[in-house]
Amino acid sequence: MPTRHPLSILDAQVDRRTVLRGTLLAIALGTFGTACASSKASDQNGTRTLVEAIAAMPGGLAFDAKPGGYEGFEFTQLTGAGLIRNPYIQDPDDPGAMRQDLYRHEGVLAESWEVSPDGRTYIFHLRRNVVSPAGNPFNADDVVWSYERKWNSASIAPSISLPAITDPATQLTKIDDYTVSWTVAEAGHGFPLLAAISKISGEIYDSTLLKSHATPDDPYAVQWSNLNGNFGFGPYVMENYEDGQQITYVANEKFVLGKPPVDRIVQRVVPDAGSRASMLKTGAVDIAVQVLPTDVASLAADPQFSTFDTQTNNFTWAYMQTQTPPFDNKAVRQAFAHAIPYDQIIEQVYQGRAKPVVGLLDPNLPNRSTEGLEPQTYDPDRSLQILREAGVSTPVQFTILASSAVPDLQDVAVQIQSFGKAAGFETQIEVLPAATLADRQGNKAFQVLLLRDMSVSFESPPYSLLLSYPQNNPGRNISSWENPDYYTAVEAGIAAGDSLSPEAAVHWNRAERVWQEDRPLVQIANVAPLHVFKSNVTGFAHRTDNVLDFIEIDRSASSSQ
Repeated sequence: MPTRHPLSILDAQVDRRTVLRGTLLAIALGTFGTACASSKASDQNGTRTLVEAIAAMPGGLAFDAKPGGYEGFEFTQLTGAGLIRNPYIQDPDDPGAMRQDLYRHEGVLAESWEVSPDGRTYIFHLRRNVVSPAGNPFNADDVVWSYERKWNSASIAPSISLPAITDPATQLTKIDDYTVSWTVAEAGHGFPLLAAISKISGEIYDSTLLKSHATPDDPYAVQWSNLNGNFGFGPYVMENYEDGQQITYVANEKFVLGKPPVDRIVQRVVPDAGSRASMLKTGAVDIAVQVLPTDVASLAADPQFSTFDTQTNNFTWAYMQTQTPPFDNKAVRQAFAHAIPYDQIIEQVYQGRAKPVVGLLDPNLPNRSTEGLEPQTYDPDRSLQILREAGVSTPVQFTILASSAVPDLQDVAVQIQSFGKAAGFETQIEVLPAATLADRQGNKAFQVLLLRDMSVSFESPPYSLLLSYPQNNPGRNISSWENPDYYTAVEAGIAAGDSLSPEAAVHWNRAERVWQEDRPLVQIANVAPLHVFKSNVTGFAHRTDNVLDFIEIDRSASSSQ
């Protein structure tokens, strides 16, 4: 990231020197204490402040410039808003947590919508009297222009909007200043459409502001927004950006759903996961995210802190490269699935804060069938039998790649290395910086790749089934796996009409059984939230993007410290 960040909410053109002068003045006056070790609930003016320990600064401030990572997603959630969202409900597994109701939607920038009789057109009626932090009114032009930008930039929005949205230029129409319509190719794409636009990639931009900063080289102001921020209609406005140190946000009093409970949020950069937990213990921060599973388990026993045991879509995945040895052999892939010590990983690496996984789809999917899907078990004898019957010599030698930025994956690799010996596998472990790992992934230069990631539109069956295995799209197909029977089953599910119907569920089950038979991927565990709150902070809600929603979070006036 360049170090120039003109981010004042009063003047989007203020330069970095002005930001730094403001920071130094705050320190001199002592008001910076709201972000320091005392972590007080409110300052002398009654401002309610929360301090969050994060691992890094966002890789950029514009989703359409591919910032990626937890921090980029959380920035977008704080400062952006879409047409609709999933409402929150009480989590049945944890009385202290909420989760998204993935099968219902409610309006944010849209106040209502209706569906055409053929189920292909969705007409959205937009809220009036909504303004951006820059003071520009929201209307249909913002919606249309936002999707034009997403499809004409480096945004990941197109890839995570499939299969429902393929070409907004033909699918998204402005009817009048406060009405837009989305049209999908067939009725079976209707629910996937709602799932896609309700997620983080559906953020709508202040097109008036961004157009004023467009240039011939940057016609959608992507690079400008990547450095400046505050181009959405979200619940918070970025007040200050201190490169490599912290970001400060203030509540947007004109947010369409009302002013959030917390007035100011300070995101403090603490690169080491153990240090984030330690700062929570000392009271330096109120919230720590991406905490090590061992630290989460330790803090769970302390009444000063709140941890959460809600079901997530945060998976530990082992991708096999199916085009190169040894995993170009289906039998080797099948054997490897029995060489992974699932229970050991859940208990030792995740301290019991994870669950086993069966299949690719949300276990809460209406009408979901798991018929024919086998539970994943460590069975070294079965692994050896499969290899022997396929004429494969043992030990099968291969290398696992893991990111140095995700310590639990390194521990997972060690468990596979240790337990895989009895199953006929000899494993080498290569731990790489995140950027190097991404290059190896993109170039398919791996045998087994460990990732901990999530499916953002987890509730949409065709999305989840095609996310890692898109047809004729090698850039997104991590394992380089394609199977005609798989795609036929997915297409039949879409053709059934309602993605959530019993008729569609038959085809989703067929696709999952084809996938499990071929084994291009092993889902090792479903990991519980790695967020920890001080006990006087409430309002945790699990989201499919796994970031916090500060619209829901509040803090009592008295500190628990």
